Amino acid sequence: MVGAPDEHGLIKPKALLVRKQGFRPSPELEAELTTLVKARLARYKYPRWYVYVDQLPKTATGKIQRFKLREAG
Repeated sequence: MVGAPDEHGLIKPKALLVRKQGFRPSPELEAELTTLVKARLARYKYPRWYVYVDQLPKTATGKIQRFKLREAG
């Protein structure tokens, strides 16, 4: 999850999902994910956008490089 500006300039959550081999994203999956997350988290915390990536950028020590995620999404 990273923050991304919406059409009003407010920062909202954006989910970056790592897809598995042979996986095809669909609007139905995004709707199901949104429903699941809204049931478990506060309304303002659910992701407004989903971006599918092949892998997360990591440092040599294995930490996720969040600044690169913001650039990629």
